[in-house]
Amino acid sequence: MFCKLPLVRSSGFARLLSLGLPAAFLIGLLAFAGCGKGGDKAADQAEDVVLAEVGNAKVMSGEYERRLAKQELKDLPRGEDGATLDMGGLEGKRAFLETLINKELMRQKAIQLGYPKEPKIAGARASLTDYHSGLALWEKAIAEPSGTISVEELQDFYDKMDATRHCRYLITNFLEDAQKARTMAMGGADWDDVAAEYHDGEIPPTGKFEIEVPFGRYGTDFEDPIFAAEIGDITEPILTSYGYWVVSVDEETRLKPGKKPDLEASKAQILDTTYNRKLAKARNDFQEELRAKYKLTINEDALWLCYQGLPADEVILDPETNQPVPQEELKPLDIKPADFDMPFYSYEAEGEVKAYTLGDYKVIFDRMNVFQRPKKNEFLGGLRQKIKTELDKALVNLEAKARNLAEEPDVAFQINEKMDEIMITKLFNEVVKYDERVTPEDLDAFWAEHSGDYAVPRSRNGRMVVCRDRADADKAYAAAMEGVAWRELLVQYGTDRDNKAVAGRLEAVSESATGPVRDALFALAEGEISEPVDLGDGRFAVVRFENEIPGRSVELREVTEEVGKRIKKIRQEEAFQALLVKWREEFPVTVHEENLADLPSWDELTRVETPENLVPRN
Repeated sequence: MFCKLPLVRSSGFARLLSLGLPAAFLIGLLAFAGCGKGGDKAADQAEDVVLAEVGNAKVMSGEYERRLAKQELKDLPRGEDGATLDMGGLEGKRAFLETLINKELMRQKAIQLGYPKEPKIAGARASLTDYHSGLALWEKAIAEPSGTISVEELQDFYDKMDATRHCRYLITNFLEDAQKARTMAMGGADWDDVAAEYHDGEIPPTGKFEIEVPFGRYGTDFEDPIFAAEIGDITEPILTSYGYWVVSVDEETRLKPGKKPDLEASKAQILDTTYNRKLAKARNDFQEELRAKYKLTINEDALWLCYQGLPADEVILDPETNQPVPQEELKPLDIKPADFDMPFYSYEAEGEVKAYTLGDYKVIFDRMNVFQRPKKNEFLGGLRQKIKTELDKALVNLEAKARNLAEEPDVAFQINEKMDEIMITKLFNEVVKYDERVTPEDLDAFWAEHSGDYAVPRSRNGRMVVCRDRADADKAYAAAMEGVAWRELLVQYGTDRDNKAVAGRLEAVSESATGPVRDALFALAEGEISEPVDLGDGRFAVVRFENEIPGRSVELREVTEEVGKRIKKIRQEEAFQALLVKWREEFPVTVHEENLADLPSWDELTRVETPENLVPRN
């Protein structure tokens, strides 16, 4: 028995929102720039039929279903009344097909204008190929193997979760020093004497080289060898971003009987933590695998010279301006010219050795901004880790290329989708022209007709806990009615990371909002708690109403800037619609409406079965 975690893909559409594009255009872009949510199963199973012909291209039912499955509920087409259209009905299907047609019209116009040949756009394709191939590699090599948590793993974590190991430690810059320190300590030397000889960096404020390691608090690369050791053992050197740790495991303590929560109450936290730990371990293991495959080497002598040349006491914020230190004011890496040709790091790529010298790294370092540069107070291990991190990016690109991941259908789709997005956004910004002047008379005329749109509706504040299913929501409701603190409800029953991150707060939910949470909140009297609310995705929520903020009318002077922007957007939208009419003449459109009826609805494409032991991430 195991739990399979959902893989979450993120949307690049948020970046486009800042462009201030009009509603129709944004909805059109949503058809191909949304957040992966559904999948391609429906499209794969049904016959791919033509829905529309646009110039020399066809809009197919498979594309329609793939793109519709990627939409969030809030982004689906809306009718004239502002309500979301039924995507199982013909009107909703027509509206969504229209967004695909508009997108194709713009794509063909961009190609006609020669956009794909422009250097910046061609360069963007290369970058997107690396990026999406890398994401696919991450998913195959790291995310998918980490997404299964067995009952045995769950129980093993629970058994150890109240354990704390009390240790002594020291940190060295080099593996050889760590090995010597361990040998000295195992020979019976006093730990303080060993640390005095080999510890690099500052002495702890207490003067004692002691650390407590609670199980599950640190990364597995650090924690695993400590908990694998017997009490009284001294670990082999443990490499971290600080350097090489040598740890003496002196004692283990446990919580007193009755203090440890039961397994059921801890399950959500354990699943979430275990997933993150497995993900980190899989990432570290895969990085080491790639470093070995491509024969990555770092010359430790050159690394030490580089570390010594880092500017001392470099800060990120200028104490006088409280702003980041400008790049031109940063000190260069202090390397003697005689050492410029010293080999620093290398790896093999496509049968050739890619080698870099200290001088090469100096050029890279001197161009970094203050945030990118390694700092001397991060120890030698910090410098080593940052160099490896940058090299890992190159190795990931090499491995993705070796596996031909850019040729896989889903990766190619993502690349082409983003390229269309880039070209269409460029086209919109360059060809949609309108009068951007807004006079006082324009403002007054608009306000006379639309002032009611700006009245502030009443809103409500409250609390919510999102639960895995109805059964958990019933338990959360019963606990809430008994007066259990909301934070305890979130810990025991909460499965939504964002909801938990804000302590379950619902702030200023407007009366004009839509959705089951809004409806539940406005159906309650002050202080009341709702029975479980169906969120429509298999999950349920319990809502508490705390207080209400009255609505009010607004005067034009309060929203002059906002109104001016809205007037411009209306003009921009009108200009855009006029261009679409013109482009339909250039690239004739034929719609096969008879093929719309059998298309699945958004609900059908995005319905997901809630797995048992769902980890709280959604």
